[in-house]
Amino acid sequence: MIVDNLGRSFKNLRVSLTAACNYACTYCVPDGKRLMPARNELSADELLKLVSFIQQAAGIEKVRITGGDPLVTPKFDDFLIGVSKLPLSDLSLTTNGQLLLKKAAVLEESGIKRINISLDTLNPLKFKQIARGGDLETVLAGIAKMQALGIKIKINMVPMRNQNLSDILRLLDFSLERDIELRFIELMRMGHLLHDSSYQQEFLSMQEILDEIATVYSFQRADAPFDSTAVRFHIPDKGYFGIIANESEPFCTACTRLRISSDGYLYGCLSSSRRQSLAELLELPSHLVLPRLQRLLVSALGDKQLSFQGETTVMKFIGG
Repeated sequence: MIVDNLGRSFKNLRVSLTAACNYACTYCVPDGKRLMPARNELSADELLKLVSFIQQAAGIEKVRITGGDPLVTPKFDDFLIGVSKLPLSDLSLTTNGQLLLKKAAVLEESGIKRINISLDTLNPLKFKQIARGGDLETVLAGIAKMQALGIKIKINMVPMRNQNLSDILRLLDFSLERDIELRFIELMRMGHLLHDSSYQQEFLSMQEILDEIATVYSFQRADAPFDSTAVRFHIPDKGYFGIIANESEPFCTACTRLRISSDGYLYGCLSSSRRQSLAELLELPSHLVLPRLQRLLVSALGDKQLSFQGETTVMKFIGG
């Protein structure tokens, strides 16, 4: 196992299958520009090889499939079935949910147990304004279908002061009624928001989110795993919610996450644009792969920071 002086190691791997997305969310990309596939995106087989290599070199226990939106790429089915056969303790998926109904059969076949769905409002008009793509009813139908299949759902919401502040409680009610854990994600200084004044105008802190919830619910802080990105809270007799407070309460010193982009780059930290190319590993003889990969992993671990500094890289290019 590769460990730094804070005791951090890599246990969670996030694999971006594609940089493409069928949404153009206001907090992700500027001017409604859709995210397109990267120029040299790897195939499902190539990404599976890299995942297997990293599992051997770093002892990865958990894999999360991300994007872009991973369901939009034709390689999703093959990758999902392939990675589900690896000896992992956990396999999960993050998606905007727009294509869940179409992918229900392969999701059921894979045996996946957990899906995180990005959903920022229950108002159809606001949904169009924020996501700039898709439709709300299809997402809600997808959530219901996944729950009917016995798949555990979490919802990720990015609260923004001038776009969906009034949806905080509405989405929380919706989630609690369905035994779904809602995760509020503080707006991140990524991509076009790093130097944009709209970041400060829209940002809501963990305390502000809690103050909004406290107008209706009583809650207390709950336990969470050591390397959890979320601060969790319990509402008695109702359920749980969490806040990923990357600004208010950074989780960087306990981060165990590693990312592979769809074009084969390794990222050790969301807050750093430094990356390591993995493409050459696919051409090396097997006995040379692990020594080379371990050196790359040491470098990637060295990129981890003590607090989130923000970065010009668009998160969905590197598997948010």
